[in-house]
Amino acid sequence: MSPASLALGPGPVRMKYQVIARKFRPQAFQEVVGQDPIVQTLQNAIRMDRIGHAYLFSGPRGVGKTTTARLLAKALNCESGPTPEPCNGCPSCTEIAGGGSIDVLEIDAASNTGVDSIRELRESARYAPSRDRFKIFIIDEVHMLSTSAFNALLKTLEEPPPHIAFIMATTERHKLPATILSRCQQFAFRTIPPAEIRDHLRSVAGREGVTIGDGALSYVVRAAEGSMRDAQSLLDQVIAFGGQEIEDRDVREVLGFVPAEFLDRAVDALIQRDSRTLVELVGDVVEQGLHLQQFVRELLARVRDLLLARVGIGDAILGSAGERDAIARQSEAFSEQDLVRFFDVLLKLENDLRWTAEPRFHLEVGCVKLAKVAQLRDIEDLIREMKGGSASRPQLEERPGRPAAPALRAPGAGPDPVAVAAEPEATPPARSEPPETGPDGPPDPTRDSVAAQPLVQGFLDVFRGEIIRVESADADVESADARVESADGSSDAAEASGGSDESSSQGASR
Repeated sequence: MSPASLALGPGPVRMKYQVIARKFRPQAFQEVVGQDPIVQTLQNAIRMDRIGHAYLFSGPRGVGKTTTARLLAKALNCESGPTPEPCNGCPSCTEIAGGGSIDVLEIDAASNTGVDSIRELRESARYAPSRDRFKIFIIDEVHMLSTSAFNALLKTLEEPPPHIAFIMATTERHKLPATILSRCQQFAFRTIPPAEIRDHLRSVAGREGVTIGDGALSYVVRAAEGSMRDAQSLLDQVIAFGGQEIEDRDVREVLGFVPAEFLDRAVDALIQRDSRTLVELVGDVVEQGLHLQQFVRELLARVRDLLLARVGIGDAILGSAGERDAIARQSEAFSEQDLVRFFDVLLKLENDLRWTAEPRFHLEVGCVKLAKVAQLRDIEDLIREMKGGSASRPQLEERPGRPAAPALRAPGAGPDPVAVAAEPEATPPARSEPPETGPDGPPDPTRDSVAAQPLVQGFLDVFRGEIIRVESADADVESADARVESADGSSDAAEASGGSDESSSQGASR
């Protein structure tokens, strides 16, 4: 065995694989995705030599807070800087990118929460940087510091030495004391728009030599929920499963998404008001081992897409052009009111599934309700019809033996004397009878549109009868009160006259 092989060991040393999120971390401000206002502000501050001593980056996970902090550190300590475009070639830039710079200290506040760690930081801030222009402290998850640690940091944060810069990052800005917030320039990072995440992932997949379709990318973007780091990690996982050729089915299996065919069946069943198909679909979801809550969430997303297509903003729907066209065709079968009702029912159902002991049974009953919810009428429409009375609806045809429906009086008005005299004790009218067939065939159904809705008309008639009954009862009570008052007045007068007669008789006896 040769000395060279002994020195190298049993085999050649292989480079450790680097995940996509680290491999494609932005190394320049231009590469930061979805945070253009923040990038422009920082670059202009460097150009105008208006560099602050304390910055606070807040926002959701995986949107570029720590990456932007490192880019700012490179821009400040670059050999050609301060510059808005660091060279990425000098020792300072390469060390900061690799996390090995002695003048840029990254501190995890989650593991250094006490006041002793802040005391060490203050002691270190007293000394000048070893080589670079600034000594920069990047404090990640700064909201994890204790109250005493924040208090110990106040003085240094307000008046630091001229060679010190603080860059703090947090996902929970509301936990920071107001005294800390007032001493920092604050930058709120936003979630990254889905279109920008999709374009960036397509670029990364191309650089990795991976072929992936728009549908598969849409699944990854939807699962990322606005986080670029989550999207890159999911893409890494999908590539490990599907190889260089990734299909939609691969992404659904890895991420646990419900097949699109199931959602299409659910929408078609809602169009047909077919509760049986919806219940059978729940059984198919259970048989394939899919999560019931995930099914409800994706059905919620589909209803949301239908609503977007219905109101005319289908371009905001994630997916390919063919999928958007299919959703637009399905949306024509619903009204906006139907889709809002579907969304409300599904939202409540998704919340109820978290606590029920039998989620399948609960979902089956909810699907039956979902199929019937479009047949309901708004109570506002019914009240509007009743308030309109006979002037706002077609008149019922007068038939022998059927009394005319009383008109609804305005709220607060007194009793109708004609109606009260005609009906002292109102009773609910008989149910609407089907139209009789004459010798010339059945009558034209368009002649009486209200009669085509017997249940609604019966409800209106009963409601009017109840109102008249209440008004009659109020009139009876008022007349009874009047009689009582009259009787009380008569008794008082009788007592007064009796007293005067008694006094007259007493005077005569004297």
